[in-house]
Amino acid sequence: MAVTDFFGYGDGVDTLTTRAAKELRTRLAIQEAAITLCLDRGFAATSTKAIADRAGVSERTLFRTFGTKAAIFWYDAFLSRVVRALAPDPDPVAALAKAVRTAVDTITPEQWALELGRRAVIISEPDLIATGTQELTTGAQQIATILTPPLASPAQAFDLLLFARFAVAGMGVVPVHADTTPPAWGAELERVVHKAAHGALERP
Repeated sequence: MAVTDFFGYGDGVDTLTTRAAKELRTRLAIQEAAITLCLDRGFAATSTKAIADRAGVSERTLFRTFGTKAAIFWYDAFLSRVVRALAPDPDPVAALAKAVRTAVDTITPEQWALELGRRAVIISEPDLIATGTQELTTGAQQIATILTPPLASPAQAFDLLLFARFAVAGMGVVPVHADTTPPAWGAELERVVHKAAHGALERP
């Protein structure tokens, strides 16, 4: 199975430029290798050289792609799929909930296993949890950009960014266990989206 299919990009990668497609494949191959090795050896005991070797790239490429070993685990392939499924809509809450549902409904067993692995590594390493702010902020900004109307007022744009940040942060901490199913997880993610709206979009 191609790594782009494994992470749910599939034919969509063909719409990317050759360079962008190569960068995506490299990013996903490194993350898959890192998750596999860290689940087996532990985060601290897994070297970046071992990750690079398993992914078939150089350490220089690994650091050029992610910057740090910790950043590998904060690249959220699922959140990227949510962003790709998201479309502008007058109802931002419904739009984001629909995008989440689409991403969950199309997740494969292989993708789900890797998502469980990524979260398991993060949860097992307290130092990793503190490093995820930048990646989550980037995802929230992408969501807010899609949801913000072209003629939005500064206040509306701020509220939508706040909503996106609340939603992304909340989705990032929804617990998953070995027996958690994608539909159950998806229902919790949608609940988080609606709760985020209460905090960011509803006025007294």
